[in-house]
Amino acid sequence: MMSEASPRVVSLLPSATDIIAALGAQDLLVGVSHSCDDMWSHLPVLTSTLIDKNASAAEIDAQVKSQPGPLYALDIDQLETLAPDIVISQDLCDVCAVPSGDVEDALQSLSSAPALVTLAPFRLADIPDCFAQIGLVIGQVGAAETLQDRWRAALAPYRDCFIDYGLSIAFLDWLDPPFAAGHWVPDIINWTGCRSALAQAGQPSHEITWDAVRDSGADIIMAACCGQSEHTAHAAGQTVPDDLHVHILDGAKHFSRPSPTIMESMRYFADTIEALRA
Repeated sequence: MMSEASPRVVSLLPSATDIIAALGAQDLLVGVSHSCDDMWSHLPVLTSTLIDKNASAAEIDAQVKSQPGPLYALDIDQLETLAPDIVISQDLCDVCAVPSGDVEDALQSLSSAPALVTLAPFRLADIPDCFAQIGLVIGQVGAAETLQDRWRAALAPYRDCFIDYGLSIAFLDWLDPPFAAGHWVPDIINWTGCRSALAQAGQPSHEITWDAVRDSGADIIMAACCGQSEHTAHAAGQTVPDDLHVHILDGAKHFSRPSPTIMESMRYFADTIEALRA
């Protein structure tokens, strides 16, 4: 049961941690995931992964496909010690973070009986709803409304900004093998007046072939590999066929996190389009 004092919050995904910080409520955090930014390293880490993040893109893909069980482990003993009132998880992608079903099962054994908050933003418009969802449960409703206003103001200048160009964009979130970026990424592309050449908004990312990328007729091919910096992703970029030019972007803090960072991702996307057209 949640205490009447300020709630003790555990965030099991980077986007939730981003949102809590943007709400000015970072002091409520008592634990984070292994994927959260280094700035939270002073807090207990509640998750670990079975995937070798230092492996090549192809090796990581093979590990994910060959793993028969969960890709992540949750530290139940440390959760019990922390006695959180709220645990925030996700129900979007089993590859990206601990699924909410696994978290719900684990929480049954905790004496603190924390509330489980599950985020599942499939579309661009769902992301500010997550601000409100978290703001409500942690007592930051006003801050969430202010953050939603910031979101609308940040995205407004980019609405149909490239509509006169008639550009088709092929956007990937993995390179070896190639994956078409789904969920909110096609919304980002379409918001600016460009056309998403490979994926429909709201649908999961999916593996494709380089022939499919060619056949898409895209004017520009971009890649922001999920959870990887631009520098890390460049290694996988060596596997791209010679006749295709892929512009590699930072996928560690941009595009892959359904959080306030998408405001900056929209600017990053637009600036990249402008630079490529210059």
